[in-house]
Amino acid sequence: MAKRGRPKGSLNKKTLEKIANKEVKAVKEESLPSAVDDAADVMSGYEPKSKLGATQEKVLNGPDVKETKETKPSRTVSDLPRNPSIVEILGLVEETKGKQSKVDILKQFTGRNDVKYALKAAFDPRVVFTLPEGLPDGFVIGDPDTPEGAMDMAPERFIRVFKRMQYWVEGGSAQASQSKREEIYLNTLRSLEKSEAEFLVAIKDKTMPFKSVTKEICELAGFDLSPK
Repeated sequence: MAKRGRPKGSLNKKTLEKIANKEVKAVKEESLPSAVDDAADVMSGYEPKSKLGATQEKVLNGPDVKETKETKPSRTVSDLPRNPSIVEILGLVEETKGKQSKVDILKQFTGRNDVKYALKAAFDPRVVFTLPEGLPDGFVIGDPDTPEGAMDMAPERFIRVFKRMQYWVEGGSAQASQSKREEIYLNTLRSLEKSEAEFLVAIKDKTMPFKSVTKEICELAGFDLSPK
């Protein structure tokens, strides 16, 4: 029995597959450019119907985020210790903004004799110290063996030693030889807490370490600092 063959003139299976692949490739090459062109035509013809209003834009953009520096609340006299030192008082005046605000703080301490003595020493030309300017060579304020330069024991306070200034000024009620005056002065510096010792050195040299604490502000607060 003769084998059944393919009809005359028909293509074999491999030839049919090649033709089919060529047709698929041709379709893809034609469709890609047209799809891109169609998309471009659509986008080029797009126009927003209307512009967004300011409120709409603000909503879409979200809230404005601005960097803000944290500001510490201003301190007042009530924030000071119960019995503040002269350095703590004048330090508060220094950091307080506004001339009148500074005056108002100082007014609350016009009854403190240590504050009166300190301001007179710094600003009153009638107060003349008999001590040498500055410090002796090699002298260290406070105890150098401690980080803060303070005494190992509880340091002395200016409020308890300010009357010793009578030894160090012309016409003072306390009389002593020059060498004794200097000895008392240096021993006082050794006994004081470092910040108060440095303050005493400054006012002895007729300077005010707190730059915004001026003679004018002190006098407006009620301190007598000028000859009449």
